[in-house]
Amino acid sequence: MKELIKVVQKAIDEKKGEHPVIFEYHTLNPFIDYVVICSAQSLRQVYAIADNVADRVKEHGYTVRSMEGDKDSSWVLVDLDSIVVHVFQTEERAHFQLEKLYADLPSEDFSL
Repeated sequence: MKELIKVVQKAIDEKKGEHPVIFEYHTLNPFIDYVVICSAQSLRQVYAIADNVADRVKEHGYTVRSMEGDKDSSWVLVDLDSIVVHVFQTEERAHFQLEKLYADLPSEDFSL
C-alpha cells in the first residue's frame, strides 16, 4: 500500500498538482484506505494529472478500477480500489469543499 501511495504522490507532483491532501478513509469505509484530493489550474491540467496517475499506477503493476470524467471535466476521479484520487480545477474544488466532508478524518499534506 505504501508503494502505491508513493506512486500516486509522485504522479501528482510530476504534473504540478496543487495543494494535495491525503485522508485516512478506512474508518468510514473498509474498502477504501485513502482519499487524495489535489487541484489544477486548468481543465487540461486536471486531465493531465489524472491521466498521469493512471499511467504511473499501471506502470508499477497496480490496477486502475475506473476513471470518471473526461477532457472537459473540471473534476476527475481515479479509482484505484483502495485509494480514490480526486483531481479538481481550483474553482471546482473551492465549490465542492470535500475537505469539509472529510474534516474529522486524519489528514496530511501530500506534497513532495
